[in-house]
Amino acid sequence: MSHPWIAAAVFGLTYLLLSFPALPGIFIRRPAAALLGAVVMVAGGVVSLDRAYRLVDFDTIVFILGMMIIIGYLEVSGFFERVEWIILRRARTARALLALVVISSGLLSALFMNDTICLMLTPVVVRLVRRCGLRAAPYLIALATSANIGSAFTPMGNPQNMIVAVHSGIAFADFVLKLAPVAALGLWLNYHVIRRAYREEFAPGRAVRPGEIRPPIGRGRLLYVCLGASAVLLILLAMNVPPPLAAIVVAAALILAGSTRPREAFARIDWELLLMFASLFVVMGGLRESGWLAQLTGRLAGAARAGLLARLGVLSLVSALLSNVVSNVPAVVFLTNILPVLGAPDSLWLALAASSTVAGNLTIIGSVANLIVFESARGEARVGFWEYFKVGAPLAALLIVLSTLWLYALSL
Repeated sequence: MSHPWIAAAVFGLTYLLLSFPALPGIFIRRPAAALLGAVVMVAGGVVSLDRAYRLVDFDTIVFILGMMIIIGYLEVSGFFERVEWIILRRARTARALLALVVISSGLLSALFMNDTICLMLTPVVVRLVRRCGLRAAPYLIALATSANIGSAFTPMGNPQNMIVAVHSGIAFADFVLKLAPVAALGLWLNYHVIRRAYREEFAPGRAVRPGEIRPPIGRGRLLYVCLGASAVLLILLAMNVPPPLAAIVVAAALILAGSTRPREAFARIDWELLLMFASLFVVMGGLRESGWLAQLTGRLAGAARAGLLARLGVLSLVSALLSNVVSNVPAVVFLTNILPVLGAPDSLWLALAASSTVAGNLTIIGSVANLIVFESARGEARVGFWEYFKVGAPLAALLIVLSTLWLYALSL
């Protein structure tokens, strides 16, 4: 068997396992599936071990690692407990509580990665609705959908945005300014769609009575250091400091400043996600080295002559569908290898970021953030496929269309 066929078989099997991690008789999680694919690419002679090391995009790995360390320290500092306290103090009606969940989830996901925010805020939302005697499902749906939408806002909102930011070289300010209207409109639409889907839950004037509200136990210095470090990170990114450098420098400063708690913060790093990224780069690199990717991109060369609106539309549709089949991170890793053939102006890179992100709202299994929310809260609320679909699918479809038209209008 020739190397190209080995590469094609390994790629196909790896993405099959990524798409369906619960196949009958097979219990291989996504990180393990990606690692196995990378190992077979090397063992099968598609790429050498030395070449495999060089295929790993360490800019992306370092950026994500730095963000994970920063988020870990924020959690240790009690930041998310304070968020819960602020929401409780300000929520007077069910509608107000919904708005606060949408806003806090969306904005925090823009700054600190949606998967992590969902992991942190799901128990917060569960405690809130339990204390207030409210139904959990609409608020959990609001948390998941808002996290997906809000994370489209910035390069550090989710892993796929980080990949796009590193590979495209788009300046932080341009990324934010061009996608901010999409995220802001999406959060506004999300609030109104959920409110109308659960009319009884959000009847006018329905009061929220959380009982006694006690302020969280402060961790004073560390909390302020973490907030200061987050502000410095945003400033560095706005000054066009390379994202990996900005993130890891701020993370290192936090390690020095919070030296009494590094083990707690490091325990919150998702090492499996980093392993999956590194392995996927090797799998995609093997496919590229084998020549298959060149054949595919060669057939797409004619698409580069199509109008920008057509390219934006097709890319957004393919990205959204592929993100729901193999998950958004593997989809974006794959499409970043295709994008240069289409001309790769900034608008196409931004369309890839936006569509792969908001596509997570299409179904309940459309993003890891969704799975985190509903698996973490399964003892409190059962949200079925169709209950989620009636909220998430219209949102995803509408925002994909709007983001495509918006990015096309910006390019005129």
